[in-house]
Amino acid sequence: MNIQNVIFDWDGTLARTMDVWLDGYQRALEQRNFTFQPKEIVAEFFHDHHKVPDKHPHIGFHEIAEETRKYVLQALQEVELYEGAIETLSTLKDEKVPTSLVSSSSRRLLSSGTEVHGLSDFFQTTVAGDDGYGHKPDTRPFEEALDRMGADASRTLVIGDSHVDILAGKALGCRTCLFAPISNNLFHNFDYLRSMNADHEIEHLLDLLECI
Repeated sequence: MNIQNVIFDWDGTLARTMDVWLDGYQRALEQRNFTFQPKEIVAEFFHDHHKVPDKHPHIGFHEIAEETRKYVLQALQEVELYEGAIETLSTLKDEKVPTSLVSSSSRRLLSSGTEVHGLSDFFQTTVAGDDGYGHKPDTRPFEEALDRMGADASRTLVIGDSHVDILAGKALGCRTCLFAPISNNLFHNFDYLRSMNADHEIEHLLDLLECI
């Protein structure tokens, strides 16, 4: 396939951070005697934060969101990686395939998670959500990563768990890989993700090596 570079997503692709966010919201809500099922929390609070106060005016969402962020920042010190994450990155490094990290998470959250697992040395560059290049599916953070790597989009593979990764990658002419482990079913509609028509779909990170 002649793939020479790989751009990874972080949340839901290398690290199980969405589980941490879910746990944080559950704790904050339960402490205020609000009961939401996990699927409801994902649907109501994971996206479009500016709409939540109007939809749920009585829960004090701003305080809940801030409390959840603080919880996540601490919990990232023990965040789990998806099985095969380090092995996949190590193999790519050994095979001299440059990798980078493009995330919508803030630099502070991203650094906290990557540093605790010693992942920083694997990436030629990282682009965080608050670096000033916009948020996925905006292509600018990916363009910045490609530019820093001196990489050709047509020889770069973008892997992520969300439609925004696939959309941005396709818009730039990159190859794309949807990461869809069964555990992510709680956070995503897999039928919708598959409608993005990624070039590859994998359930285990080590299978990425067969796409290179």
